[in-house]
Amino acid sequence: MGAIRRLGLALVLVVVVAFASGCGSSDSSTVAETTGKPKLYPWLKGPSREFLIRGGDNVVQTFGREATNAERAQANEVIQAWMKARAAQDWARDCSYFSRRYIHALITTDAMRVSHGKVKNCAQGLAFFGHRASGSYKNTLTGPIDSLRVGGGNGYAQYHGNNGHDFVVTVERENGKWWVSIASPLGRSS
Repeated sequence: MGAIRRLGLALVLVVVVAFASGCGSSDSSTVAETTGKPKLYPWLKGPSREFLIRGGDNVVQTFGREATNAERAQANEVIQAWMKARAAQDWARDCSYFSRRYIHALITTDAMRVSHGKVKNCAQGLAFFGHRASGSYKNTLTGPIDSLRVGGGNGYAQYHGNNGHDFVVTVERENGKWWVSIASPLGRSS
């Protein structure tokens, strides 16, 4: 009986020591060092972390995987050129940066139907919808995109805008290249 009691006490001591040394501690992978609050999505690595919003919608930030530098550079080149064309309201050039699937949806599904067949191509569709499709026409980029989350041929480019707001641009992969799949960047609220 004494051996059982000593074994029991030894087990209790092991549990207490293990709890005191590990279970109650906090490391930077689960708790933010500056706030003491649990770290949002501790498994998430890379630039997408900059866009996390505590208590907000973080679906884009956690979507798929962070793109490679080469993928992000290619998408950035397309988005930069698209943003300039959109700001200049150069609809034909604006359309040249869209994915084929998005052009089909914009024209066949939306513009041709709403205009009763008057709209026949992408540029006419953007002109027809105007700011309702293309937003404010402002180039909100301050530099390259900061993050590109990708998965299954789709992606979300994220960047800090020049007006203090964050934005998302949806993209699609066609023939090994990223193409814009939205007529206007989506603003993120904090």
